[in-house]
Amino acid sequence: MRIRRLGFTLIELLVVIAIIAILIALLLPAVQQAREAARRSQCKNNMKQIGLALHNYHDTHKKFPPSRIEMGQTGQNMIDPGTHRRQLNHTGWAMLLPFMEQGNMYNQMDFSQASSWSHVYGAYSASTVAGNPERNWPIVSQRLSVLLCPTDSANDYNYTSTNKYYSVSATRPGGARTNYDFNCHYLDYYYQGYTMLHTPSAERPMFAGNWSTDIAAVRDGTSNTAMVTETIREVWNGVPPAWGHGGHVQVGVDLTFMPINNWVYGWIQPDPQYLHMRKVGRLAQWATAGSLHTGGCQVLLADGSVHFVSENVDTGVRNRLHRMADGEPLGHQF
Repeated sequence: MRIRRLGFTLIELLVVIAIIAILIALLLPAVQQAREAARRSQCKNNMKQIGLALHNYHDTHKKFPPSRIEMGQTGQNMIDPGTHRRQLNHTGWAMLLPFMEQGNMYNQMDFSQASSWSHVYGAYSASTVAGNPERNWPIVSQRLSVLLCPTDSANDYNYTSTNKYYSVSATRPGGARTNYDFNCHYLDYYYQGYTMLHTPSAERPMFAGNWSTDIAAVRDGTSNTAMVTETIREVWNGVPPAWGHGGHVQVGVDLTFMPINNWVYGWIQPDPQYLHMRKVGRLAQWATAGSLHTGGCQVLLADGSVHFVSENVDTGVRNRLHRMADGEPLGHQF
């Protein structure tokens, strides 16, 4: 009597494995898209929380916080004996902590002590810093999830260098980074208060160093003006912004500076000689907008709404979105 053994032949097994592999290959992109949709939704929710915090701050103080406070920039006469000003390198994010459910961190900050010793071009020495920035290091070194886009998987991009441009002190590197920053004029990197002192009112964004605006100044309408824009924690030139302290070129985001998601280095436009160094996820310049969401980045408007702006948006629309009182209709063409 013959005993029939049940089972798969080798060919049948290989066919089943091939079918499973095909199904996985078909499903994987859908799973990845679903995960990215969730991350993008969380990023949008982060920015909505920021918008709510900014408006609650405005309700309390009748104005928005400055983007940065007493930065060690060349154009600022920091050591004028008549003013006794000293570098603080504080940020508007630190002032916003109580409105982002971080009151304990805010209470631990000592705003009479600098947040970093950053100074630029040799105009100042570390002796011009207010107090000791080591005092605030335990705070500015902490990551804040509400200021981090979950799609950006880069580390804090926290330089180990303790140079005078980006570090907290001679023994501490730069603090924790942020994926969101205030809409500012990029020339604040050289002359703090550039927006208020040297820019026509029609070209001003909502934020600047040592300068606070209120909602009434947003003459183009709160639904037509960018307040906070997304950026990336890796850049080709300069460094990404830190949430807890200022530093050279860590001034905010300027939508008029360069196109969104510009991956090729160039001062204003991509430079062909650097095309071989193109890397998606590494922005060309500091103070520029971008994200790892495909096709553009998120922008928080002054009315608290969050919109995804295409990387192919018209330059004129991008400029008008950045400025709060240019009188030009936006048309929501983004």
